[in-house]
Amino acid sequence: MKTLSNKKRKIIVADDNRGVNDTIRDALCEYSFYVIQTFDGDETIKSFKKEHPDLVFLDYRMPEADGMGVLKEIKSYDTTVPVVLITGEGSEKLAVQAMKAGADDYITKPFSLHDIVDLAYKLINDRDARIENMRLKERVDAYREYLAAITETMGEAIITTDANGQIIFMNLMARKLWGTEQELKGKSIDVLFDIPPSDVFSEIQKTFSKGNNHFGAEYIFRRNNGSTFSGLLTCSPLKSEKYSGGLVIVVRDLPDMEIMRHQIINTEKMASLGKVIEGITHEVRNSLTSLGGFSRRLDRSIESDTHQKIYVGLIIEDVKRLESMIRDIEEYVNYTKIHKPNFLLANIKDVIDNALIKTFSSGKFSRVTYTVDLPDKEEKIIADHNYLVEAFWHLFSNACEAMENNGDLKIKVRYELSFVVVEITDTGKGIPDEEIKDIFNPFFTSKPSGTGIGLTKVYMIIEEHKGFITVSSTVGKGTRFRVYLPRKRI
Repeated sequence: MKTLSNKKRKIIVADDNRGVNDTIRDALCEYSFYVIQTFDGDETIKSFKKEHPDLVFLDYRMPEADGMGVLKEIKSYDTTVPVVLITGEGSEKLAVQAMKAGADDYITKPFSLHDIVDLAYKLINDRDARIENMRLKERVDAYREYLAAITETMGEAIITTDANGQIIFMNLMARKLWGTEQELKGKSIDVLFDIPPSDVFSEIQKTFSKGNNHFGAEYIFRRNNGSTFSGLLTCSPLKSEKYSGGLVIVVRDLPDMEIMRHQIINTEKMASLGKVIEGITHEVRNSLTSLGGFSRRLDRSIESDTHQKIYVGLIIEDVKRLESMIRDIEEYVNYTKIHKPNFLLANIKDVIDNALIKTFSSGKFSRVTYTVDLPDKEEKIIADHNYLVEAFWHLFSNACEAMENNGDLKIKVRYELSFVVVEITDTGKGIPDEEIKDIFNPFFTSKPSGTGIGLTKVYMIIEEHKGFITVSSTVGKGTRFRVYLPRKRI
């Protein structure tokens, strides 16, 4: 019989009878065990704490501290080390008490040295197996926690089912959309849909029966608050004997995906647009300079209280408005040309705080209330602090203007696997579906004044940070922007 590893194993032999002690020592040393001899209780406890043995043979009757007291002290220090109690013949009742107190086995005098050696191998092997199992269990538990953390922080809804299509598990995003696990566990996946399709589960199984291991389709889903959304459902079979026939389902909000694709298309379009705008603004400014100068000279030469004076005044006001617009456009063009972020460690909390100060310090939005929900743990990202402040200032200001200076602005920060997500929700008038696709375009605006460049800058800044931004809106209820910033610079 061999131990589970090649290292020399330590065994304490604690017996005040030197003859018995030496006999046990010699038998164990013959099989390459390293033996530490002790002859009283106190010495045994000190040696145990110093040597950290793999096994203890402990005589019940010893000076200084009896075997039962030593046993309890050893087990309070390390429960994994096996202890064998040595008792005299006829002391079985004491042995039973010792077993109840934590002893792993007992032998009675006189004993066979062969039995001593066999027992040493058995108990040390058993201990090694227990420690290895504990180590493996800790690794499995840690891996499970890691997978659970990933699943819970993902931005997509994840659901698993049994072989009958009944819900077993839902991650955080799925619970936000459809309710708690307690409410939905055991129910068919049909409850996820607005108007349940013919039989999604059967359709998925039919696909898998043909040898495919992936299913994907678009459906209309119904949230637990009654609203609906268009989503992409992707599905794969669970690779497990225990959950054979079960499914892993991922649902992603399609509007967010469409806007992300639209933003990618916009990148090249905005780059070329900037060059065209630069040329146009130069020509327009020259004409405005002449028009403004002549109209002001004309205004000074016309008498008051005449129709001509009124008409010239209107021309001057329009010229001022156009000049202001040209300044905004030129600022945008210059911004695109000299935009060079300085990436350093930045705290997202500080960015949001500074953007809020910039938004509300003027008092313009005094009737808007705001709340900020931040994770307990602060995290820094690689970013340009000032540019991010500008981006969030535009987003906060737009939200306040959409609420016509009377509403609730909510800002929530959360950590996903790869991104810091800043969610900005307002209770404003909302954005019609047909306008959402254009809101990041330069000069698109639904306001009576302004150039519509603010959100274009936001888009450029977030893109420069290797992030992206999504938006969803319900007319009459409000708008939600989500800004995704990489936790690590790509």
